[in-house]
Amino acid sequence: MKLNVDAHLWCLGTYAERYVPAGYYDDMTLDEKLEIMSKIEGLTGNFTLYPTEPLPSDPDRLVKKLADYNLIVSNVAASATWGDPKFKHGAHCTTEKNIIKETIKSYKEAIDFAKAVKAGSILLWPAHDGFDYPFQVNYKDGWKRLVETVREVGEYDRSVKMAIEAKSKDPRQKEYINDTGKALTFVNEVGLDNVGCALDIGHALMAGECLAESLMLINSQKKLFQIHINENFKDADPDMIFGSINFWEILEYFYYLKKTDYEGWQAIDIIAPRDDRGKSLEIGVKLVWKYNELADKLMKYEAEIDKNIQGYHFADNMNLIRDVIF
Repeated sequence: MKLNVDAHLWCLGTYAERYVPAGYYDDMTLDEKLEIMSKIEGLTGNFTLYPTEPLPSDPDRLVKKLADYNLIVSNVAASATWGDPKFKHGAHCTTEKNIIKETIKSYKEAIDFAKAVKAGSILLWPAHDGFDYPFQVNYKDGWKRLVETVREVGEYDRSVKMAIEAKSKDPRQKEYINDTGKALTFVNEVGLDNVGCALDIGHALMAGECLAESLMLINSQKKLFQIHINENFKDADPDMIFGSINFWEILEYFYYLKKTDYEGWQAIDIIAPRDDRGKSLEIGVKLVWKYNELADKLMKYEAEIDKNIQGYHFADNMNLIRDVIF
């Protein structure tokens, strides 16, 4: 396992919300955001959205722009289908064939872009593919269209990895791909080696999952393509600072992460609507590296920890881990 940490520009955004649509801060310029990112030790990648605004849309100009701030493009998020009202009934599952056609076109463009900037993978989040009420959708046909759409996109260029992100709700009350198990079912049904999963820590917590278990399930299928890191109180997805709330579960997640061969990116995916944006991002990065350091300490006792696990000796492990890290 190799730790690489990136973040997207939204971490330094204005944070519009339902009650304060204008957000709590004035927006920063692109250079101000990149300058902040460049000064955070341990942050080396930019998780770039496509379309890229406010970043340059030309791949060469984008790479040069980020290089000026000692950053590279880590992964690309194909975001065209998230914020446009035309996708309100879903970008993949909808009965509107013209919408699916537009979805496929936008994804193919994003794949070409990701390849041009040498991104590690491309993110597909079926944000609006779900439902809100009983008797609103045809579940079988909607799932079928979702699978077929992603399969067509995945077949476009088998050399580019595509990561599917699960979320239980928001913006829909029920998402089709709403947890890790559904995500694995989905990618296995798509049936392409280059289509895998993005494990979003905040989404997994909101869905009531055990982080380490979800990690190992995806990794065992060789489908772990992206990891997004943030936090919550397991009731919603406010993208809080990673490592600040669910200490033991995150420590266990990092312990098991050490047992994988994952060398992709850990994407900081937070917002800080009422606090200093730059400091919040920096804290998030520092905590990632601190948990990594704690997991390294635990790995020195891996044989003993795993022996206790084999015998279900929880108390012995907690005594050992307490002594190691406190």
